[in-house]
Amino acid sequence: SDVSWAHSLGTAGKLSAKLGVNHNRRDTDYAFDGEGAAGAPLLLRGVASHAIDDSVNSSGKYLGRLGGGHALSLGWDGSLIRRSESRRQRDTYFADGAAYALDEDYTADVRRLALYAQDEWDVTPRLQMYAGVRWEGLQTATEGRTLREVRTRTSVWSPVAQLLWKPPQQERDQLRLALARTYKAPTTRNLVPRRYTINNCNSANNPDFQGNPGLLPELAWGLDAAWESYFGRSGMASVSAYTRRISDVTVQRLFLLDGIWTASPFNHGAATLRGVELDVKLPVQTWWVQAPDIDVRANAGRNWSGVAAVPGPGNRLASQVPATLNLGLDYRLSPRVSMGGNLHIQTGD
Repeated sequence: SDVSWAHSLGTAGKLSAKLGVNHNRRDTDYAFDGEGAAGAPLLLRGVASHAIDDSVNSSGKYLGRLGGGHALSLGWDGSLIRRSESRRQRDTYFADGAAYALDEDYTADVRRLALYAQDEWDVTPRLQMYAGVRWEGLQTATEGRTLREVRTRTSVWSPVAQLLWKPPQQERDQLRLALARTYKAPTTRNLVPRRYTINNCNSANNPDFQGNPGLLPELAWGLDAAWESYFGRSGMASVSAYTRRISDVTVQRLFLLDGIWTASPFNHGAATLRGVELDVKLPVQTWWVQAPDIDVRANAGRNWSGVAAVPGPGNRLASQVPATLNLGLDYRLSPRVSMGGNLHIQTGD
């Protein structure tokens, strides 16, 4: 659930705030049977597990006019995320081998708070600039049945700068530029060292997964640029580009422990990301007045990355999609009925 509140302070400005609460629980019970080639029973594995995700988030902003085209913006953005997991696994081997038992329970907390202040300046009717500073702090804590509490605490000051420019004689075109330093907190799933077991054919290509309670956030410098053009009733075309320099980038480490292949996230130096994106929304009636009320949408993106600690070529981030393509169509039959479809394509290598 979410609740938001806004209050006008007259000529002094405006205050707005938002509060959200989320709860999600998953309970799982399953039995896995393993048989030999001749059908003889080899393994019976029973697992009972649960995962609970709770979060509270709050954000707010004060915007006050200072005169001379300046406006002061003060705000906060914070959240508390908690994940609790347990797993009870019992393995019975019919042919040989001792029975195996695995009892795990963990709790991971991620606390994040960001405070910022910036000057939103209307330099001219066609040029707007935002400049300010942002502080962001992050704390994680993970503990469990067989794990002493592991805590991490980090914080960073960063500048925030944005520019919006509308060229002369082009009322519906604009250029955006933004420079920022950002945090990316680790997910609670990646912090919890609970083992996610592969039932069939554990191998280097099909490993178990285990979180890392010592995982640090990713810190990045980013530069974004976009050119946007609006036309017709609701037509839009834009081309954008970005570049990121990430420190403490999160990658997967693969290791063999007691004969079991396991993958786990860890921080591994720096990485560089770059990308371009083209986005178009085209109402057919803009060029053909008698046409049905149809909007055509298209989006294409190309991304590149390089992990400094991994020899190239091909040292890109495994989680990054190299190229994407979206094609969509929206058809409004009447004010009450509409339909549409979308085709999404993404490359793997």
